[in-house]
Amino acid sequence: MKKLSLIILITLFIGCSTSYKLNNRIDKSQKESLVNSPFKTSNALTPELKMQKEFRKLYEKEIKSLIKKDTVILIENYDFICFGCPSDNVQLFVKSKLISFKEYNTGKIINKKNFYKRNFEYLSKDMRDSKGYKYVDLDILSKAIKKGKNWNIQPEKYGTDECFDGGHTFYTVFYPNGKIESMYMRCWTKNLFESDD
Repeated sequence: MKKLSLIILITLFIGCSTSYKLNNRIDKSQKESLVNSPFKTSNALTPELKMQKEFRKLYEKEIKSLIKKDTVILIENYDFICFGCPSDNVQLFVKSKLISFKEYNTGKIINKKNFYKRNFEYLSKDMRDSKGYKYVDLDILSKAIKKGKNWNIQPEKYGTDECFDGGHTFYTVFYPNGKIESMYMRCWTKNLFESDD
């Protein structure tokens, strides 16, 4: 019985340690993207990142299961007018698979365990879902990531913080070799969406 208890304890410790490491690496990568961001709005996002580090535990296993297979893009969107709130829309994209975790507690953190509702669907080659909505940001970033040339170094070539709506978004990419890179985006430039439709 003692051996079994010891094995269970060691397994739990290793599992928690691995989970902790991944979440910390994501958090560190996202904070680095704020330090290097050209956007003024990046200065105020520390409370959101702190909150999301806790909420990320709700979908962290899903991230772990996907990053072993291929390059994965994690998208965490934050409401512009909700300060210190967790992401209200989380997406994981790998190959043509899009997994979404959307807030369904109408902005009130009633029960953290049930804060997100999971949804899954496949996107077409031109990044459209079954309803015809095109994920232009995923299309643009997927192409840039495949080229492998510092996709996250100049976010200003994709967007701006000269906008009064939208939200804050972190794009975090996990590579099969274990590397993690992130980029903070305030608002995508409208002409990118129009030219790519």
